[in-house]
Amino acid sequence: MFVYSRTPYYYETDQMKIVHHSNYIRWFEEARIAYFDNIGYDFVKQERFGIVCPVLSVQAEYRNMIRFGDKIQIATRLTKYNGVRYEFSYLVKHAGTGELCCTGTSSHCLLDPEGRIIKIRTESPGTHELLCKALAMDASA
Repeated sequence: MFVYSRTPYYYETDQMKIVHHSNYIRWFEEARIAYFDNIGYDFVKQERFGIVCPVLSVQAEYRNMIRFGDKIQIATRLTKYNGVRYEFSYLVKHAGTGELCCTGTSSHCLLDPEGRIIKIRTESPGTHELLCKALAMDASA
């Protein structure tokens, strides 16, 4: 599990200064990219290599409000990986109180630029090993 921290920006709020629900999906992406950086998985290099990872599905369940100025933490965990697809889970909490504000998941697949499925095990064995290690580490945490 990797914890990504941030503070909501004013533009992410509505008239009540509560974070608009659509921003949580963006935060999931920020946390996922930070997770990859943390394990040494270079997204920019991956795309130059010809691997893209579109979102297949995303889900969020809102539990408590986050307001402008709150400090938050997003616990990000790789929950599934099979060489063609991967999934993440997310827990968004107030940094100070630990209050759970949102839970979520996202699933992704690995494609070439033409949209064909890539078997990362053969296309990029180093990446495959990195993701397998991350999955094992997250499963044991």
